[in-house]
Amino acid sequence: MKSAAALVAMASAAMILSAGTPASATTPAAEGAQVRTAGAPVTWGPYYSPGGKRAKASGKITPSGENHEVIPSAATLTVSGKVSDLSRSSSCGWAVFNIATVNAAGNRVTWKPRHVRTCTYRTPKTFSFTYHRVYQVELKVCAEGRASKPSIQCIAGNPAWKSLYISPN
Repeated sequence: MKSAAALVAMASAAMILSAGTPASATTPAAEGAQVRTAGAPVTWGPYYSPGGKRAKASGKITPSGENHEVIPSAATLTVSGKVSDLSRSSSCGWAVFNIATVNAAGNRVTWKPRHVRTCTYRTPKTFSFTYHRVYQVELKVCAEGRASKPSIQCIAGNPAWKSLYISPN
């Protein structure tokens, strides 16, 4: 009796897992590379700066043309959103991104930094940027003084980078 209940539980779990897997994720190797033409926008955030929520960032990521032949990547990926300064002091709100792109040959990944800054209290700054052959996107939100680029404390300090997008295999 116990083994019959265990079989029913295992069968139910298998049905739930297979129902949750998109059909495009299981393509036989004989059919070649898997390409998704357009992905639905994925919402991210809000994420806050450490130490009292003095800055906030949120937005959307829109991948298109995901190709999984060699190194999985999105042909085009657009990151859009808003960053806000929530501090009345002289600090600014920073959204700092690391974007991993794959070269045309598909054999090398390069990390490209990108940042957005606003120093206007409670007035969000809207941003949007697009990269090609994107494998991964990471984010950090910081609150620190006005400068041309984020400090090493913002980039290398805690907390860890938030992963916003990784191209599915």
